[in-house]
Amino acid sequence: MRSFLPALFLTAVSAAPAAAAQPVEGLWRNPIGSAIIRLAPCGNLLCGTVVWASARGRAEVAKNTSHVVGTTVLTAVKRTAPNRWTGHLYIPDDNIHVSARLELETYSNLKLTGCGLVGLICRTQIWTRVDEPLPPSG
Repeated sequence: MRSFLPALFLTAVSAAPAAAAQPVEGLWRNPIGSAIIRLAPCGNLLCGTVVWASARGRAEVAKNTSHVVGTTVLTAVKRTAPNRWTGHLYIPDDNIHVSARLELETYSNLKLTGCGLVGLICRTQIWTRVDEPLPPSG
């Protein structure tokens, strides 16, 4: 019986599925649908650039930039674990840079948490993957 338990344990451990890393690259829509961001390689890391903004999205950032489309909002994004990344987030509405954590919850849902003031103030959003062509300019 004694030799049976370690063998059973090893069998159970080796049969456990490995956490498969999903691709995070692609197009992502923010929760209110005012912007679509493309996550793509940027050197050895990933960057997120606004590729579409609605009229509302453009109006929200007008005091800080006249051209939100083309603005890089995620920089230095690197994988830290399967389906998890860290980097830096630029929030054009407020013209601030904060630390960012990304977690791919499902193929279609990306949880993005931005934290400022040394992690004292954090805000989380769920971005959704965009698999269709970009909408016409809003």
